[in-house]
Amino acid sequence: MLECALCNLTPQDKKWMLYENNDWIVFLADKQDYIGRCMVVCQEHCQSISDLNIEQWISLKVIMSSLEQMLKSELGATMFNWSCLMNDAYKADCACPHVHFHMRPRYAEPVIIKNREYRDDEFAHHYDNKKPAQITDEAADFLFAQLKEKISLYFS
Repeated sequence: MLECALCNLTPQDKKWMLYENNDWIVFLADKQDYIGRCMVVCQEHCQSISDLNIEQWISLKVIMSSLEQMLKSELGATMFNWSCLMNDAYKADCACPHVHFHMRPRYAEPVIIKNREYRDDEFAHHYDNKKPAQITDEAADFLFAQLKEKISLYFS
């Protein structure tokens, strides 16, 4: 679809791509409001989660399990908040929703990146959708490189 930003990703948009298969693309979110936050985007233009076929659901389950295991092992995530809201697609005059999920790791214990400690002050509560980024661009680059290096251990 021409007007769909998620169907027309540029090389710059793919800067934070961690993994892709035939059904999904996994990105480290450019806004690290929750350390390790990722976005999982459907490769096919599906406008609703009810449009997903069984193969896409199975593939999504594998992606979710792999992503959670990686972030538990590599960053010490305790649990995860998954959301598929797509509200922003309807703010435009010509709505063009595209199925994607946001995954926010949550931490009972501090996360250490480049010798700096980050705390999840809202742990065990709903995530804050307006929370500012918690890490510097340099730390985000480091985190991306760290996860990208380990991705093959968790995703096949």
